[in-house]
Amino acid sequence: MTLSLKLFILLTAVAGLVFGQVDSTGIKLINQRKYSEAQSFFESVIQKNNKNAEAYYFLSIALMRQQKSDDAQDAIEEAIDINETVSKYHMMRGNILGQKAMTANVISQGFLAPKIKNAFLRASELDPNNVDARASLYNYYIMAPGIMGGSEEKALEQANAIVKLNPYRGYNLLSTYYARVKKDTVEAEQQIKKAIAVKSDTGDGYKRLGYLYTSQKRFAEAYTQMKKFVELEPTNPDSYDSYADVLKTEQKYDQAIEKYLYALSIDKNFSASIFSLAECYELKELKQKAKETYQWFLTVEPQGRRAESAQKKIKEL
Repeated sequence: MTLSLKLFILLTAVAGLVFGQVDSTGIKLINQRKYSEAQSFFESVIQKNNKNAEAYYFLSIALMRQQKSDDAQDAIEEAIDINETVSKYHMMRGNILGQKAMTANVISQGFLAPKIKNAFLRASELDPNNVDARASLYNYYIMAPGIMGGSEEKALEQANAIVKLNPYRGYNLLSTYYARVKKDTVEAEQQIKKAIAVKSDTGDGYKRLGYLYTSQKRFAEAYTQMKKFVELEPTNPDSYDSYADVLKTEQKYDQAIEKYLYALSIDKNFSASIFSLAECYELKELKQKAKETYQWFLTVEPQGRRAESAQKKIKEL
């Protein structure tokens, strides 16, 4: 499994989860990131009725968010055994297997890869209108090597199908297709602009365009897009974090730090800003501050690729 496929899995494993109708208490606990409490809640539901597929589904989410991939897989397999015809259960199975692949050895990754693809395929077959399943298939096809079922042609087919179901998401996927596969940033820019035209009242499209301009060192244009993101979503820490990323790329570290800190004033646990803040301190050679901030990051995100990077940085500083 390539590094790119690993990154895809990391970015999409918890995206697009569809919350069904179970007692709202447990769902609220998941939304509040109280995953251990949510786990206990759904385990108690299952003790009362071990044929409750939805409870197993939500239990798998709570377990996956705690990086308990094996237990999460057991839970979602139970849900599928009870009711095999629910698209989101197979979607979750693919996500969980993807999380397991992140830490697996090369041989195990090769074993897991077709299972991940087949889970997303089954989710899509059961519900052709499941945009999340199609998006996951798109990402698999675009990231996986051909020997593991990757296909640029099939990725494009999924993106075009999504355009018909959800034009906003479809155009955004097409933008990544042209940028990553075809290396055509002009067409990628046009696809993002199409997405913005469909949904101009949310910040995500402007964010995407801002990052595209940043990658091309078109900083003035990038700032314009990120400002629009902030204007539309002033209470979203990600808007300030994204603006700060442009400043950081242009090596305006003091201004970037200011924006990251503002994002963290909105959400003190917004891990992306904590990690980037540590990087800025490191780049400014403020080693003690950088070390302390990486340690802070680990209290919020103790596992995963960035956690491993933070631990390495702490040892080096």
